[in-house]
Amino acid sequence: MQSDDPILEVRALSKSYGLTKSGPFRRGERRLQAVKDVSFSLAAGQTIGLVGESGCGKSSLARSILRLDEPTSGEIQYKGTDILALKSNEMRKLRRHIQVIFQDPYSSLDPRFTVRRILQEPWRVFPEIVPPAGREARVAELLRLVGLNPSDADRYPHQFSGGQRQRIGIARALALEPEVIICDEPVSALDVSVQAQVVNLLMDLQQEFGLAYLFIAHDLSVVHHISDRVMVMYLGEVVEEGATDQIFNAPRHPYTVALLSAVPVPVPRLRDREVIVLEGEVPNPIAPPSGCPFHPRCPQVQDLCKTTPPPQVRDGTSMARCHFAGKLDFVAHLKHLATAQTR
Repeated sequence: MQSDDPILEVRALSKSYGLTKSGPFRRGERRLQAVKDVSFSLAAGQTIGLVGESGCGKSSLARSILRLDEPTSGEIQYKGTDILALKSNEMRKLRRHIQVIFQDPYSSLDPRFTVRRILQEPWRVFPEIVPPAGREARVAELLRLVGLNPSDADRYPHQFSGGQRQRIGIARALALEPEVIICDEPVSALDVSVQAQVVNLLMDLQQEFGLAYLFIAHDLSVVHHISDRVMVMYLGEVVEEGATDQIFNAPRHPYTVALLSAVPVPVPRLRDREVIVLEGEVPNPIAPPSGCPFHPRCPQVQDLCKTTPPPQVRDGTSMARCHFAGKLDFVAHLKHLATAQTR
């Protein structure tokens, strides 16, 4: 059941990485801005989908929230606790409440451990969660929860399919009884039919335990199915955010429109659209363009876009980082552009 009270709050979070030049002509250190000024609130029972092209900063954002990489600036609060102010031992205790499901089910499980050992390993760090006498029963319960047989506990990861391995990864995340789970592209390495099974499993578990998900993906059809809200990232920034239906039915940023044009399912306002192929490459994050970061690829670019960073234009609970959000019909214009390009 979804709550209105935020369980995880992120405010103006940024992460940059230092890149030291090598060679005789090096001149100091360059910075790669992986995440820039990202803010959102996540409530119990809610799913926020995070989408964007590869390299846009989705995984860097996830790692910063978990403090696997230390953020450069910003705030992260879990139930009012300032995560960035915690010492390493305090952060380790808090991590039991914020777990992660990794993208690759083949590399995220230790091949030397049985499933029983994999699921019991978190309790070595947090022995108070499940007493030793109850661990066998809890392992069996976790396996049943994710659709596996308790007899699978004595098998090794290589004896399972990719979808089954990801179910083991989900069971491992549940072992610590978290309230927030960061799903870092958990179905992208799986076959399409298996993807649906895993996504439905995640939704069932959310319904049963009131879990909050930050669901990272590049497949918008999956995001549409599971998410309550959607954030669209481009070059480290959230360029659009809103309720799922609003994002899919009435996008306000041209990058979102271009992404939606490639979704291979009917979308009400884009049902008769052509696939929009953006010109050019994603700009270098080490030397981002001036003004709006999307302007080198935007078909409706204006002189203002080239010189002035766009504001956050809000409309109720939605936001678009564009000078012309809500002022120009991006959908109609991009349909016309796509038709012209195919002639």
